[in-house]
Amino acid sequence: MGTFQFFVGTHASADEPSILKCEADFGNGTFKTIYTMQGISDPTYLALSRDRNLYALGKTSDGGSVYALKETDSALSVLNTAPSGGLGPCHISSDPLGTFLLCANYSSGSVALYDLEEDGRIHSMCDLRQYSGTGYDSGDRQKGPHAHFASFHEERDEVLVCDLGLDRVYVYELDRQARKLRDTGRSIRLPDGAGPRHLAFSGSHPGMLYVLTEMANRIFVYQYSETESPDGQIHGQYNCVQTISAVPDRSDAFCGTSPEVASGTWDEAAPPDVSLMIPPTADNGSIGCAVRFSADGRYLFVSSRLGYQSISAFRCDDSGRLHFCSRSLCGGITPRDFNVFEETGSLNDEKPRYCYILTANQDSDLVTAQRFDRTEEVLELLEMNMGAVKPTCILPVKP
Repeated sequence: MGTFQFFVGTHASADEPSILKCEADFGNGTFKTIYTMQGISDPTYLALSRDRNLYALGKTSDGGSVYALKETDSALSVLNTAPSGGLGPCHISSDPLGTFLLCANYSSGSVALYDLEEDGRIHSMCDLRQYSGTGYDSGDRQKGPHAHFASFHEERDEVLVCDLGLDRVYVYELDRQARKLRDTGRSIRLPDGAGPRHLAFSGSHPGMLYVLTEMANRIFVYQYSETESPDGQIHGQYNCVQTISAVPDRSDAFCGTSPEVASGTWDEAAPPDVSLMIPPTADNGSIGCAVRFSADGRYLFVSSRLGYQSISAFRCDDSGRLHFCSRSLCGGITPRDFNVFEETGSLNDEKPRYCYILTANQDSDLVTAQRFDRTEEVLELLEMNMGAVKPTCILPVKP
């Protein structure tokens, strides 16, 4: 297993090392910090474009900003900035062609679309969607819209936005010529109180979508299908085919029939495993954090915080449905984000036995490592960690 470089985003202040570029050597079990950057407050999420330009969120006195950064001579410099389009920016992503950028604003419940210059600078905010309304939990986390995630689809010109406050995943067409988001009529309504937080696509399962909910801490699996109307129009929709607990204790923790999903009910999550809890109390709940696939799309990993403080691994079968494999401690508190590191090649190549996970544990100031054994389908915590100020994002640097 070789070495891998990655960026770390944090909740650090502007006078602290808030963005780090690091290297992980899984063979030797060591980390190395290549360089750090100060000057941006709360760069909690990062994104890399196809041309390796880095983009970061930031907190400012008047709300939030989006930063375009350039790496030169082992350091980062700011190319330019733009307003985030709302309050509490929490997620950023770039499109596969490197021409657009998305920013989700949690506190104000909005998503902004930016077009980019050829050198990676932000040209303008070309579209902004502001959501409104009240969710099921109107007294707490759903008393208003909370856009938590915004991403470009990996298969077509589509944008998906998770709104935790309104229990919706909004689905737009990316109109590249007009530089706008167009409503598609394919938005997904999740059960009351589910709170969609993040989503993922599988490279080996075209048409499948995996939505992680924060408040229910469940994964909802959707299959995309298209039908043709009598007038020749093509209509697409996402249909739920499975929902599964993100922290199951049994491999059969599954319910996937459409009546349960349509009625907003699901099987109860297995009770907390006290041995996997930090601190070990049984009444502090469970919250979904992040969801990622292995490069071949065969395995999906999910992080959970509060009661569980763990990573769960699932196998994705030929139909795209999930089957629980293993769960282990993440080695820290509040695993806000993680990413998967592995040697990759063709999807038909024989895979190395192990892949590795690095986790940003915000409330213990630690980046920790785990190893997943593909043969045994077991996830284990490694004695390998690195200090960082309130880490919240792990972003691999592709070779």
